[in-house]
Formats: sequence, structure tokens, C-alpha cells
Amino acid sequence: MADNVLAFPGNKTSDHPRSISSSGRPYRVRGEKNMHTLLFRSRESILQSDEPDLVRDVCFDIDRAKGKLERIRARIESLQEYAATEIQLLTDADTKLSAALVAALLSTQRQR
Repeated sequence: MADNVLAFPGNKTSDHPRSISSSGRPYRVRGEKNMHTLLFRSRESILQSDEPDLVRDVCFDIDRAKGKLERIRARIESLQEYAATEIQLLTDADTKLSAALVAALLSTQRQR
């Protein structure tokens, strides 16, 4: 039966015994990637975290942090362009409606 057991080379988790926490979840082995490290923190998580925790996460995966920063900056730029377009459209509508109101008021005053 022992001859049916396979050992995979380079499997770091099998090299280190894992302890189980009181919650029943294995403690994370330092440097081991898990599902939580596949994605960098969300915007909300970044805003809520304190600086030492955020620096630790950035040190853990600098490339992901850089990618997240690039996406944040791209989103800022996109929102600025959208806001500028909206402001221009609202300003144009404001101008046209103001002119129409003035014309309507002048028209009704002449009729009296």
C-alpha cells in the first residue's frame, strides 16, 4: 500500500508541518501564498488598514501592489474624464435653460 503514495517535488507545504488554529484553519506558513494573497487588498481594505499592515502586504508582493496602484490611478483618470464631460454637459444645459427662462420671462413681460 505504501508504494501507492506519491511525493511531489517542490511542494513546500509538505516540507513544513502545519499547525491548526483554534478556529480549525491551518496557520499560514510565512511566505506561503494562499487565496487571500492571490489578489491585493480592495480599496476599502486599503483605506481601513493601518500603515504597518499595508507596508507588510506591499513587501509580501510588490508587483501586485504596483498593479493595484496602476489600476487605482487609471480609475482616477477615467473618473476625472467622466466628471469633466458631465460638467461640460451640465454647464451647456444650464446655459441653454437659463437663456430660455430669460427669453420666456421677457416674452411674458412684453405681453402685459
